[in-house]
Order: sequence, then structure tokens, then C-alpha cells
Amino acid sequence: MAQIGWIDFSPNHRDRVAAVLEMLKPEGVVDELGIGSIRDAFANQMFPGISTIQTRAKYFFLVPYLLYEYQQLPAAKQRNTQPEKFLESREFEVMWQLAEKYEHKEGTGVIGITKRRPEKIMRRPSAIYWNGLFVFDLIRHGGLGVNTFLRSRVVKADSLASQSLQGDDSPHDDVDADYINSFHLRLPYDKQWIENLTLDLTPNEAKLFADRIRTTGKDLLIGALMRNNQLFKVFKNAEGFSAFARIAVSQNLLSPEATRTVILAHDFSEVMYGAHCAYNCILQRKKFSSTDYADEWGDWIKTFSTRMLDYKGLDPEAVLSLTPNLRGHTRQFLMNWWNFVTSSAPSLQKRDEIIEAQEAATKTYKARIRQNKLDDVSEGEWIGLRFLDYRARQVKTILQDVYSGLGAN
Repeated sequence: MAQIGWIDFSPNHRDRVAAVLEMLKPEGVVDELGIGSIRDAFANQMFPGISTIQTRAKYFFLVPYLLYEYQQLPAAKQRNTQPEKFLESREFEVMWQLAEKYEHKEGTGVIGITKRRPEKIMRRPSAIYWNGLFVFDLIRHGGLGVNTFLRSRVVKADSLASQSLQGDDSPHDDVDADYINSFHLRLPYDKQWIENLTLDLTPNEAKLFADRIRTTGKDLLIGALMRNNQLFKVFKNAEGFSAFARIAVSQNLLSPEATRTVILAHDFSEVMYGAHCAYNCILQRKKFSSTDYADEWGDWIKTFSTRMLDYKGLDPEAVLSLTPNLRGHTRQFLMNWWNFVTSSAPSLQKRDEIIEAQEAATKTYKARIRQNKLDDVSEGEWIGLRFLDYRARQVKTILQDVYSGLGAN
């Protein structure tokens, strides 16, 4: 198995590299044909603030609580303690406590569940949830990275205390608090959180988070799921995003804006499934002279238009508009693929040319087809993406935590 390593002494650089690695393997599967950025753009349209490696909703509160702890340190101790070091130390302590509380059992949602003192992890909750904390207005960090933001807020307490209240962006948002809110935390502090440490949301946390999700997702799918418990049950019980999309659209369960996005996301997934099916046909034939997936391809090319929710209304430009910085070769691939599958007589030769060219442009010297890099191709085993789930699994977990905290089933 290929591995990536680097030598770097900067936490900021380390976080950036980890973020890149996360994008290279979203949803647990490598993106062989370079369409991951479009998939992620759709996911951001429907589920802003949620990422593929988030586990439980509680972390949206645990990270701010730790920053509240720092803000409440005596001024002298704050001056002698870097906030990023304090946060790192406390995150690991909470990780070990949670791992012990949940008996190191997988599937509980504890980040670092297998770790025992003093074992650590590379990506801490603060990095994993940082963007979501901004999206849901729980921390107003302005889009800065964790460490950059924390360092930027380190100023002398007496200079902050002398500032007058200046609205929502004031460093002291709560005039009754006995600390200065230098980190622009936008949620109340639960002083008993550490004594009652758990991954379950309290009723107050659930209510606040539900309100933020509804506000952030006012006209988006995530907001609709948070406003309508029955709709969420349909979403939770559906076998993947595509199944939910078909139900939601056929039963007219969404607003017009959310419906348009869901239809486009569903149909893009359907069209890209065909591309990945073709990719696997080529790999099986090239290495094993096998016809594996040939029947699947034949069925798909004959029926995909009827499985799409709006075949006649699909506009590739609408898909491309979501990612204006998409690489030129991928833009061309999408147009070529759509023109191919909608042509009157699509040929296998043309299909293979389009797929081979896109893989070569995406993977360069690692391209399996053009470079004959077939060592990891196993007979009858699919490589790459199938239908796109757009982070639906993570959204189900996060929203279920919120509904459970509200007392809803």
C-alpha cells in the first residue's frame, strides 16, 4: 500500500496537509476520475458545516467549552500559556476521558476511541469541527485556521477590558460574564460539562444547535431536515442519498430551491456512476480479459435516463457553476461524458477514450489504464466511487444527536 509522509515542524502546515489528505479520500473511497470537488460542492450546498470525518454533534460544544476554560484562566496564567497549547492539552485529556467512559468501543463516535494515555492522534476535534463552528456561528473566527485565530486573539487582558462594548463583534459579548470573550464564542458556557462528560447533547445544547442549523440552512436541505422531524425520519431510514432524493422529490417534501439542488445532485451521481462503471469495465478487461461489469454497464446505458429525476432538465453548466475553479480537463470530461451518454449511438471505443483521458489527466503517472499500473486491480472487485452519498451518513448522525437531545425519537 502506498503511503505519504512529510517532515514539517509547523502545526499550520500539518493541518493543511491533513486537510488535503482528507479530500483525497472522501467518504472512504479514492476519487479516481477527479469529480470529488464537484461532489463536495453539492454536499456544501445541502449540508454546510458537516464533513466526512465528524462523528457526533457534541464536539460542536466541547471545543468551545475548552476555549471558555482558557478565557477563564487568571490573567497571569493566560500570559504564560499559549491558547493553542492549552487547547491541544485539554483536547487530549477529554479524548482519553471519553475513550475510558465508552470503554474504548468502536462505533461510539469518540474521536480517538482506541487511544490510551498518553497516546495521541494527528487530527484533533478542533481541526475537524473548526469550519462547522464558523458555519453554525458558534465561533466567529472569520475563516482563519485554528492556531492562527487563537494567536491573533492573544492580547493583553487590560487592553481588552478597556474596550467598550461594540455589538456582536465585541470581544466582550456578555457584559455580565466574569471573563473577556476574546475568542468570539457564540454560545453559553455549561459550567457542569466536564462533570457530566458525555457525547449526548443536553436539552439546552440541542435547542441552540437546532436553531443554528435552521438559520444556517434556511432554504437548504439540512434546514428542512431540522425543521421537519418526519422528513428527517424519511432521510434517516433511506438506503443512501439517492433513495432519499427519489422519495423526497416524488412526494414533494422539499422547498423549490432545495428540490432543485437535490435533483441535480441525484442526477449527477447517476451520470457519474456510469463513468465509474465504465472505468471498472476497462480495468477488468485490460488485466484479466474479463467481461466483469460489462452487463452492469449495458443495463446502465440503456436505463439511466429513466432513473434520473429530471433527465431532460439536466444542465451540465449548472453542475459546473458550483465549482468555478474546477480543473479544465475535468470540465471538459463532464461535457464530453454527457454528450457521449446522450448520443444516439454511444460506442465502447469512444467511451474508453473519454475515461482513459480523464484518468490520465487526474492521476498522471499513477494512471492505471494508460500507465498500465494494474497491480492493485483484483478480479471482480470494484475500484473507485459508485453512487455519491454527499455526507448523508454523517448528517444522519449529527441530526439524530440533536433530535435525541430535544427528546424526539
